[in-house]
Amino acid sequence: MWVARVDEGFVFGDLTAATVDTLKGVPMLIESADTRVRDRLLPETCDSADAEEQWRRHAVPELERLFLSRAQLVRRDLAGLRLMPKSKNQLLLILDAHANAWLAALNAARLALYELNDLTAESMEPEAFGLALPKQQEAILRIHLLAEFQSVLLGDLEIESSGSFDDFVVE
Repeated sequence: MWVARVDEGFVFGDLTAATVDTLKGVPMLIESADTRVRDRLLPETCDSADAEEQWRRHAVPELERLFLSRAQLVRRDLAGLRLMPKSKNQLLLILDAHANAWLAALNAARLALYELNDLTAESMEPEAFGLALPKQQEAILRIHLLAEFQSVLLGDLEIESSGSFDDFVVE
């Protein structure tokens, strides 16, 4: 995988089928009805039962709408995936205007993967990888992949501007 900064946002190139599958799983993960995921994404926040009930009645529906809108935006962007020239791998543009929604969606998906695979802080340590079950190892790798996308969108990498997205697209 490589990444380039363009006028419109970020281009992620040479995305393998496994990477694309991971990205396509992001909306499904944040829309999960699994109680472990819901509890992680919408945890109890108040000290009193009355305050918690008020928060759940008024704030949770809005947060759920935000998760849904982020999932929809990610799906729309993923619908724009394009094949790389002379390759089976793909190219993705994430517009600057979509970066915050992607960041939130990626973070929520990472939390969902963590919960759905019964991971712990210890299992995320490099030396514990070999002790994890194969399903957990796959989840850990996907969590790290999504973190790499977040790192790019947060500007943690020094990337020079490369012009326009159209410069990367061969029709």
